[in-house]
Amino acid sequence: MLQMHHHKPKKSWIRSVMSDVKRSLLDMSPGGKTDDADEEPDDHIESNETFAEFCTRQAQNVVHFLVEDWFLSALLGIITAVLSVGMDVAIEVLQHAHVTFYDKMLEISTYLAFSQWVAHIVILTMFSAIFCQIVSKQAVGSGIPEVKVIMHGFKMENYLTTRTLVAKMVGLTLAMGGGLPIGKEGPFVHMGAIVATLLSKITSACQYSAFFSNEGREMEMLSSGCAVGIACTFSAPIGAVLYAIESTSKYFAVKNYWRGFLAATCSAIVFRCANFFVTAEQSGTITAFYQTRFPTDCFLVEELPIFLLLGFISGLMGSLFIFIHRQISIFRSKNKVYKLIFRNNFLAFTVFMAFVVGVLTFPNGLGRYFAGRLTFRETMADFFNNCTWVSNDSRRCPDSILTHWTGGTEGDVSIFTSLVLYYILYFVLVAICISINVPAGVFVPSFIIGAAGGRLMGETMVVLFPEGMRGPGGPPIHPGLYAVVGAAAYTGAVTHTLSVSVIICELTGQLSPILPVLIAMLMGNAVCKFLQPSIYESIIRVKKYPYLPDLPPSRVSVHTVKVEQLMVTDVIYITKDMTYREMKDILQLAPHLRSFPIVTDHENKILLGSVAKRYLTMLLRRHVLVNQQDSRNIGRITPAEIFNTIRRTSMRLSRRSPSRRSNSSQTRENSIPETARSDAASNADQVEFVSERTISGNTLLSISPLHCPNNIPLQAVFTRPSSADLSKAETNADILLNRNIDLDEIAIDAAPFQLVLGSSLYKVHTLFSLLGLSHAYVTDCGKLVGVVGLKELRDAMANIYVRGAVAPVKPDRKLTSGTYLDMSQVHRDKLLNPPSTPPANGHSINMESPKFGNSLTVPPMAL
Repeated sequence: MLQMHHHKPKKSWIRSVMSDVKRSLLDMSPGGKTDDADEEPDDHIESNETFAEFCTRQAQNVVHFLVEDWFLSALLGIITAVLSVGMDVAIEVLQHAHVTFYDKMLEISTYLAFSQWVAHIVILTMFSAIFCQIVSKQAVGSGIPEVKVIMHGFKMENYLTTRTLVAKMVGLTLAMGGGLPIGKEGPFVHMGAIVATLLSKITSACQYSAFFSNEGREMEMLSSGCAVGIACTFSAPIGAVLYAIESTSKYFAVKNYWRGFLAATCSAIVFRCANFFVTAEQSGTITAFYQTRFPTDCFLVEELPIFLLLGFISGLMGSLFIFIHRQISIFRSKNKVYKLIFRNNFLAFTVFMAFVVGVLTFPNGLGRYFAGRLTFRETMADFFNNCTWVSNDSRRCPDSILTHWTGGTEGDVSIFTSLVLYYILYFVLVAICISINVPAGVFVPSFIIGAAGGRLMGETMVVLFPEGMRGPGGPPIHPGLYAVVGAAAYTGAVTHTLSVSVIICELTGQLSPILPVLIAMLMGNAVCKFLQPSIYESIIRVKKYPYLPDLPPSRVSVHTVKVEQLMVTDVIYITKDMTYREMKDILQLAPHLRSFPIVTDHENKILLGSVAKRYLTMLLRRHVLVNQQDSRNIGRITPAEIFNTIRRTSMRLSRRSPSRRSNSSQTRENSIPETARSDAASNADQVEFVSERTISGNTLLSISPLHCPNNIPLQAVFTRPSSADLSKAETNADILLNRNIDLDEIAIDAAPFQLVLGSSLYKVHTLFSLLGLSHAYVTDCGKLVGVVGLKELRDAMANIYVRGAVAPVKPDRKLTSGTYLDMSQVHRDKLLNPPSTPPANGHSINMESPKFGNSLTVPPMAL
């Protein structure tokens, strides 16, 4: 009896504790009650959900958390690292075969050796270009500029597909295995972004809530993919995450840090494990680790000004490199002689440059004077070596290294001649080769060029101070340290990043060079940022992508130019007392606008909000159809149902491939009856819940879900009327179109992004960059006075490095009455006097399809 007496309170106590735990978890869940909500009795909570159902739901949440966050991030790092390891081994095999066959041919004849050396580069480069052209043209180039544009809200077609991934992998393997002076970090970043996108699509079955299907989550995965790409290049997970943030993002959410670090760490683990499965000759390309052995006191305070000078020179040369690359690209796209010779053929110039590289690097020709036989990995190991090339004491490098830089066994070439030739030739060759039609990165070549410049200065210092700067007994000068500093300073200047210093520490395995590296890198960054944009933003400008570049430092003009000098004053707007006829004429006049401002009337023009074009189009169609279908007793569809149909259809179509999208739309239109489509659109069980919170504040964003992608036909989104409805609509069109529009408050974005008169270009640029805006309205005491878009900002910053920020000449955007047919004079005055809104992408209104917008179609670059 005593046991039973004590057992019942214990069982009741356990039930009470479990109930408290359950109640606390329910309060913490998104659908649970808050502290401010009215509390309900315990028995009411228990009656709604059993303990087994509660445990099942919590287990599902844990599974989804582990799968969507931890598992996907780890899988991203593992997959990308495995692909990288396979590519690295294949590249190493091709490069080793290049040298091996050359040595065998050299035993027979020098001419055969020359033919084999050049043919290897030309043939593999040609195959790389052809493969990319056939499989995916988007695989050409670095990939980081495109990822930057995508991460800032502009969707670029076919850049994150499986075909592009395959073309990138094969093309890069052939191009680097052939011996072109290009890098792999840019293509690896692109590959990581593609793998991240594919993994996000795989989880489409788990998209039961907006948390797993929003645009922000896709950007988080893309950022992690970029970090993995850099980690696979240098096996430097910490520096990879920082470099990915600097090179692809303007503003970064720190809460996403851990995803990038987890993915990069998993990729580094795979790289370490790969050492057990490769040979000793191939392990160098897998580890990508260049261990240096500098002493703790490897530099003196007296050497800091020399490092500062090295950073200044690296900044100047980095800005010159960016300028030369941009001029080469412009020359190829505009010069008539170039077009006459190569005729815009994608293969001609690529093969020609491969032939030039083969001739210049031939080891028994000009390549004998600058170690043309060596790969970038072998060259970097020589530059970072902690010995000297000019002294004759115990610190002199072994003959196996000096043979590369003194013209062979004869030793009749000065090491200064070799370093100067190496620097100049690769400075020009890299600037040209990263723009040909093969996948190519710029990070590793910049690293090598900077290391050559630093080694040249270090050997010069050894000649000037053979006993060290403090004389006999003092610490000696380490030319390898100057190579490390030069590599970091030049690469940081070209890419406008500071995380290269962290990559250097992980690459060399030492922290002792960190102070001179930071000093030189800060100087190089300051000089290059003042003179030129980064190499990635320069490529974006050349290709004319819709991207808002960063403001250069120390420009007074960005504070003196005001928004009223940039804005377009001719704005097309909607009034609440406008008729359907006027709204129809506006939609026909401005087919490329994605949103319209709503004002009180034509006289006061007080801004009330913004409305999406898709809603206005649906409203116009529904207004005509519903009134014509009154005899059929079809009820009017509410604005919430309209938005549900739009968002559901857009999400369904956006998950399909472009090739299937148009076919499935046409098939669906022809096969599904009109009544079935209407019933499906109005079925409340098949639509999501839409409120003001889910649709407001989005009409001015570049990635708004309310904007229809350009490649989705309107027939796939809107209900298509039957022939009977059309014939009846024609008879009553005049009566229906003369009615005033009926805008529902749920469809109006009551708080669009606004700027006031007097806002500086600096403030406008900051808001656009931080919020990802495509355009913003300008008001004066609530009155709509203009609108400013991305195009106006880019035009003002077009020559900011030369002339500063200059207000662009405003084009004549007056609308003509020739666009309107059968309009009364009153309607014409109402439409011609109000100003016109520029499209969200900033282009003036014309009848051509927009070049970019929510879905970007990249124009082919003239080569």
